Amino acid sequence: MTDHLKKETAPPDRTRCGKLYKALRPALEDQLQEICQQLRQRLDTQGFSATIKSRVKKFENYFHKISQLKPEPPGAALLISDLLGLRVISPFLEDLTAIEQLITANFNVVDMERKGDSHSFREFGYDSVHLLIQLEETVGERLPNTGPICEIQLRTILQDAWAEVEHELVYKSDLVFPNDSIKRKLASLNASLALSDLIFQEIRDYQKELRARGLQRRQSVEELLSAARPIEIDRLPEGVLGVADESMVDDDGKESPQGLEKSMFRALQEHSNKNFPAAIRIYGQILRMKLEATLRSLVYNHRGMALFALAEYQRAIEDFSKALQYNEENGRAWCNRGLVYRVQGKYDQSLADYDQAINLSSTSLDGFWGRAQTCFEMKLFSRALNDCRIALSLQDDFLPAQELEKTIQRGMF
Repeated sequence: MTDHLKKETAPPDRTRCGKLYKALRPALEDQLQEICQQLRQRLDTQGFSATIKSRVKKFENYFHKISQLKPEPPGAALLISDLLGLRVISPFLEDLTAIEQLITANFNVVDMERKGDSHSFREFGYDSVHLLIQLEETVGERLPNTGPICEIQLRTILQDAWAEVEHELVYKSDLVFPNDSIKRKLASLNASLALSDLIFQEIRDYQKELRARGLQRRQSVEELLSAARPIEIDRLPEGVLGVADESMVDDDGKESPQGLEKSMFRALQEHSNKNFPAAIRIYGQILRMKLEATLRSLVYNHRGMALFALAEYQRAIEDFSKALQYNEENGRAWCNRGLVYRVQGKYDQSLADYDQAINLSSTSLDGFWGRAQTCFEMKLFSRALNDCRIALSLQDDFLPAQELEKTIQRGMF
């Protein structure tokens, strides 16, 4: 990494440096922790699951390093750049690029080096990105050959593991490796770790591709079903609105006996507009109020539908189960939970829920249609065809059932 040149009046004195280091170390640690917190906050905000390590360079290592400096031209001394150091360790290669961009955007980066770029294919050594960030100049004396600089290293977990081992075997050792066989083995190990990083990244990319395909496929199916049979927002039971908890307040901060009615209207409006996160938040506020059991079941069912729309399947199941806990006759909740189980491939549980919905109402179009789809995915084609026909007897222009009936008939005959 490029070092900065500054004038030094005389070679450093060990005793004086030792006393000064001891006096300044608490302030250096405080400064480093402040940088670490700033970086941690920015990483968390962007959703990076990275580990941050920090250290102030030990005095022995610091003094050894400045003792080895050979300034050029005469009278100039190289500044060491790693008195303060942070290391950001992330599982995947692609995260390092994003974290590097984040640091560049939020800190004053004055220099950068990619350690692995200088290695030939025959050499061994760790890959790492090193960034120098400029810090605010502190008032008062500072250690010789140091400046307001902090080094940030970016590594994957495997790069960091290699660097730690190499540091012990090579950097800290006073022995060299004349044996070509050992050199080749070290190079082979480093290459294996680098290849592992690439494979991990490929697996992650493949998982992302599968999720994207799955989401696209689900959206296509949901759009088709919604176009044929939109999900209806349940009509609120009469006589249950206006029973607000004392903690429910209006926009002016005053108690509002109409708080439940206003909140329910807002939630249904956001839900209908497909602003599902906002709807989920408002449903949660409503559920903290004093509600009659039937209405509480209804709200849990709606929140479950919003969670399902966001592919939060486990949370959706929990809400549909809560809806049934407060009202076992909530046919929509049975159907909705059956749908989530089918999406998850839990077909037996899906069938059981649709059976419950049909037992509650022999004219449940959602129940028969949902059970038909589950049977079809289980390759129970006769049962699926029978349920399709019952659904069409309840609504003869129900296009999805017509299409599925044709599909089954083409496969069976």
